[in-house]
Amino acid sequence: MIQIDKNVRTAGAYVVYKNLFVFQVGPTSKGDTLGVIRLGGHKEAVETAVETAKRKVKEEAAIDIAIYSSPSTYYKENWNAQSKKIRVENEINPILIIDSPDETLSIMYMAHSEYEPTPSSETNGLLLLSVSDIKLICSKEITLNDYIKQGGMAILKEKINKDLILQPFPQLMFLAELLKEDPIWLQQILN
Repeated sequence: MIQIDKNVRTAGAYVVYKNLFVFQVGPTSKGDTLGVIRLGGHKEAVETAVETAKRKVKEEAAIDIAIYSSPSTYYKENWNAQSKKIRVENEINPILIIDSPDETLSIMYMAHSEYEPTPSSETNGLLLLSVSDIKLICSKEITLNDYIKQGGMAILKEKINKDLILQPFPQLMFLAELLKEDPIWLQQILN
């Protein structure tokens, strides 16, 4: 059995707002693409994984969230590994557990919010992604400008170069994979 709270390094959430998934957007460290990044971050000393996810979402998108137990939990040995369904027994089961060589875990939960997200001081902008937006961003190169022109929703706080390509980070790639492989799961989440 995986001890989640004991070994957590980072935690975040796939937040659904009005049937759209909320992700951060901002320049990558090289500055040549725009990362599409999950809401979440590093755990503080006494926090549980759920508390970390709630705090980081509040810090990054200025919203309170309700985290709920995922009907399925997936495990990856690392980001490049194939995901596999595992059985976990926690008060709130995560959707995803990613291990690392030092045996610390990154956890992703499912959550929803009734409140409109707003980029906070530490966030350049937010994307509100539909299922088709996720498939598009994860399957071909598209600039932020083209994403917006085709009807994509972006809440931008700072001036961002909209001509840069959106680069999906691993949590978004996993979500795209999951949406493709388990459409029934999607219906449970969005209803």
